[in-house]
Amino acid sequence: MQDWDNDLPFGLPFEIGEYHDRMKRVKAAMAEAGLDLLMVTSPENIYWLTGYRTTGYYVYQIFLLPLEGTPQFVTSRLEHECVRALSWIKTGLTVFMGEDEVAITLQGLEATGADCKQIGYEERGFWLPPRILDAVRATWGRGATMPAGHVLENARRIKSAAEIDAIREAARIASVGMRAGLEAVVPGKTENQVAGDIYQALMHEGGEHPAGGPYVVTGPRSAVTHMLPERAVIEPGHTVYFEVGGCYKRYSGSLMRMASVGKPGNEAAHRAATSIEALEAMLGTIRPGVTPQDVDRAGRTIMKKGGMGEEFRHRAGYSLGVAFAPGWGEGLVDDIAEGNERPLEAGEVFHLVPMAGFRGTGNMGFSETVLVTENGCQALTDAPRELHICDL
Repeated sequence: MQDWDNDLPFGLPFEIGEYHDRMKRVKAAMAEAGLDLLMVTSPENIYWLTGYRTTGYYVYQIFLLPLEGTPQFVTSRLEHECVRALSWIKTGLTVFMGEDEVAITLQGLEATGADCKQIGYEERGFWLPPRILDAVRATWGRGATMPAGHVLENARRIKSAAEIDAIREAARIASVGMRAGLEAVVPGKTENQVAGDIYQALMHEGGEHPAGGPYVVTGPRSAVTHMLPERAVIEPGHTVYFEVGGCYKRYSGSLMRMASVGKPGNEAAHRAATSIEALEAMLGTIRPGVTPQDVDRAGRTIMKKGGMGEEFRHRAGYSLGVAFAPGWGEGLVDDIAEGNERPLEAGEVFHLVPMAGFRGTGNMGFSETVLVTENGCQALTDAPRELHICDL
């Protein structure tokens, strides 16, 4: 019988050396920031550091990483089986239903053996309950805590070779799903039926449960942000909006395409051509040393020129990598947006999304997952970059 406390019965998503390198980089950044301990609460960062993963992150979980000492998980007793089976770090405490996670978290901090003079926390995430932070401050003093999400966000920005391989596979899976969806469009089908064809293709190709979507929305409904399939029927004259994310080892690759049900009118054809031109302008701008702001402006200029500036309400792109539902973006890691002047570096990965939403007619957008290379960039997703026309 296997002892999950000592073994990795299902392996790790990456070689153990990858995790040691991540931990080394994070601890170096902690030392530079003067941190004795880092409270890691987002599912993406916990997974990135340890391999621990679960869909049960809707209940309390935290990973306590000391600069010197013993890391400690605090999870529900049920989810602690994921720690034992999936993480290369096994130490931690459990919270049973009805027990006080605040008290047990404080015990966990003590168990790390850290000095706890300076404790960092993820200030921009959604996953740190205020009462946990209040209790830590009540115990060690308000001055003992500091925002430190940048420690993890900066460490995740440049992808390793192993991470890039995982994103490539996720992008390939997404591309297969997108092609299946476009081929499935016929009048009379529902959004759900087409989305089902996409999901089947994603799973058949070895994908995991995606961090979002797939988004398949027809006609005027597609102008409503992040609308999911709701049984609407695809009709002649509609444009159908697709956004598909593939997932592999919890890494994402995503792309956006459009279909016209019947020959598109002049307006739809113009909007499609403008979005594609904006996307290609962004692709032509990306290279190391260029700022995300430069890339955003390249795409936004084309969208404005094509009369779509007001409807382009989105940042022009965002980092891609580790992701859990409800979204596949790493916007906290890096953004293609006005005001972001941090130069791009080789090894970053982005989803470029020049998309416009028109009330009354729907969305129009085309996107790619893109790797920043030494000399420019490479699109990792692969589906025809054109308005797909479904014959009536």
